[in-house]
Amino acid sequence: MVLEINKANPLPMKTFRWLGVNELNIEGEIPDIQAFPSVTLTGEGAGELEISYHTDTAGRKSTLGEQFLTGKQIPQSGMGEEAEAFFREHKNRAWTITVPKGRRITEPLSLTYMLTKENPALAEELCIHAREDSELTLLITYEGEKGPSLFQGSMITLLAEKNAKLNLIQVQLLPEEGIHLSSIGVNCMEGASFHLTQCELGAKRTVSALQTSLLGEKSELTVDTIYLGDQGRDLDFNYLVNHYGKNTRSDIRINGALFSNSRKVFRDTIDFKKGASGSEGAEAEYTLLFDKNIKNVSVPLILCGEDDVSGKHAANSGRIDEDQLFYLMSRGLSEGEAKRLILEAWFHPVIESIPSAALQEQVLGNVKGRLEHVKSI
Repeated sequence: MVLEINKANPLPMKTFRWLGVNELNIEGEIPDIQAFPSVTLTGEGAGELEISYHTDTAGRKSTLGEQFLTGKQIPQSGMGEEAEAFFREHKNRAWTITVPKGRRITEPLSLTYMLTKENPALAEELCIHAREDSELTLLITYEGEKGPSLFQGSMITLLAEKNAKLNLIQVQLLPEEGIHLSSIGVNCMEGASFHLTQCELGAKRTVSALQTSLLGEKSELTVDTIYLGDQGRDLDFNYLVNHYGKNTRSDIRINGALFSNSRKVFRDTIDFKKGASGSEGAEAEYTLLFDKNIKNVSVPLILCGEDDVSGKHAANSGRIDEDQLFYLMSRGLSEGEAKRLILEAWFHPVIESIPSAALQEQVLGNVKGRLEHVKSI
């Protein structure tokens, strides 16, 4: 089937027109989206959640979030209206998770999707509702078989009520034949917090979007992302955080490395709305570059409609520090070994935060294996 999503990952304020990054058009051939096998949520505490699976997904005019969160503030996903319409029409898995009021599930729950030749396409809509004073950590892993064309897309909406705590970890390890779309929308009420960890390490094309609205006083957002672009991979990110409540906090950190004709666009917007006094937002993006033919574009924006706020952004791209490289080589490492060690350390803090030792090893093995094939490192 034909994948066509226009005006995806839009900047809230048009700028840098000559760079052509105000929005994105997603086009290409993907496998037909048919029924996908059920996948079980595992981990201690999974039985205490309220989980509903929605099999009648065809022809719905509203999103699952609109059906599920009637009368609530409905989170808008970050990739845009056409992306929402795509998932609404084509989703082959739709489900909701509710964390009961006051229930704090401290042990992480896990979900693993494996795309195969028989099941090459997943278009998922997931809605998570964390009620007042609840807590949930969810680890989602996307993998796939090498060879066939694969498509994995997810639209995830999350509502964190008063003092709720949500942690979402996404580990994307699809082979280079894959296309990966991730569109997330989050609303945080008073005292609520959302922490997103993303490992965007696979797929030929990756499009990732996050829109967070900090609606309640003292609500918080934290984002930690790593990515690796090689073999002509195409990565496109769009993160937007809207500060509405007083004394809200956001901290976005993204580290990546680019090789061999790969391409990356990173849009990151902090928007302080009127009334968000006392709020603070920070964004920092650092990219290691290893090839002259790569394309690397960063668009950090801070929008402000309130006086008493603090916004910071930093974007830095460059090669490995020569002094650091010299030090490691003086200890007996070859240039290639030293650079690989630096890159592993570059990703280590995020990899270490994955709440599964086995998955940590798998992610690190993926990175090491990819670097072995980069001759120009």
